[in-house]
Amino acid sequence: MPRTVAFLFDNGGRDLVGRARTASASAVLRRIADHPQVDEVVVATPDPKPWEGHGAAIEPDPPGPWQFGERLTALLRTYRPDRLLYFSAGSGFLLSEALLDRLVTAEPDSPPYAVLNNFYSTDFGLLVPPFPLGDLARDNPIGARLWQAGYVCYELPRSAETQFDIDTPGELQVLALHPSLPPELVQMLAEVPTSRAQRLLDVLVDPDQEVVLLGRVGGHLARAVEREAACRARILSEERGMESSGRAERGAVRSLVGALTHGRTATELVALLAQFGDAVVWDTRVLMAHLGFWPPPAERFASDLLDPQRVVNPMLKELTAACAEASVPFLLGGHALVSGGMYLALELAWANKDRGERFRPLPLPEVR
Repeated sequence: MPRTVAFLFDNGGRDLVGRARTASASAVLRRIADHPQVDEVVVATPDPKPWEGHGAAIEPDPPGPWQFGERLTALLRTYRPDRLLYFSAGSGFLLSEALLDRLVTAEPDSPPYAVLNNFYSTDFGLLVPPFPLGDLARDNPIGARLWQAGYVCYELPRSAETQFDIDTPGELQVLALHPSLPPELVQMLAEVPTSRAQRLLDVLVDPDQEVVLLGRVGGHLARAVEREAACRARILSEERGMESSGRAERGAVRSLVGALTHGRTATELVALLAQFGDAVVWDTRVLMAHLGFWPPPAERFASDLLDPQRVVNPMLKELTAACAEASVPFLLGGHALVSGGMYLALELAWANKDRGERFRPLPLPEVR
């Protein structure tokens, strides 16, 4: 029988996002460790202590600079699986039992093949046979690199369960409204504010209101909003792939929202954006890259939580305060907010509501 091994990569961290990632990864471990076709689970982490007693093999990250591809290659040499399940911490924990089983047992083609949550920005997937990917700095380009290596790449259906990934406090505010959270996350997310996320859900089901989406909004998500939201949507999608393409690192990011800052203060920009909708969901990392500043995670996350007192950068501090005081709810974050976070918002918005009463036409039945 082919040997299936699961690798969980957890970068640790004591802040809210780091702790939420670890908790979500432990929920994934609990479920896949019980799957009859998973032979071993391996956790690669710089902080082994939270993983003790979970029944997984723990591989502490070596000291020095960390690079995804090198770490993956070293683990593959040690464990030599025939089939590799890979999960980054923060992803995959919303998978249904049926979809998780479908991923673990998938044999859609003759090897080499891969089944990924997202071909263009991978967070988890199945690789048969495993491929070392030694030169990748991060996991997001896995799909493109496997395709270049001759793999047939398949993608799971796009939904909250496959696309949600914990990356910022922005999407955590949506996740905290989930009625069936894994037990590992329930207590932790109790400290996360949810009032703005709840107002977003209310807007999504109201045909008289409008949501504004700004940043790296993908085409799949835009179509989901068109299909699932009752409200109108104003979407400005820009700088998709700014990190994987190297544009952010080169200082080459150009943003239309960023252009609106020229001649305006951050407060004036927020006031302008608030005029265009009843809720604003904003991937602010595009604006930061356009303006040429990239604060440390603590400041970015404080901004996402609309806490200007913990933000040092003057521009971001003013913008954060303006969003907190705006006339409409602003939900701030990064790419994960305007991808998996919005998929989840669309699903939660309709929970316990009659979709048959939605404001949209029905397709005309085929004539028989």
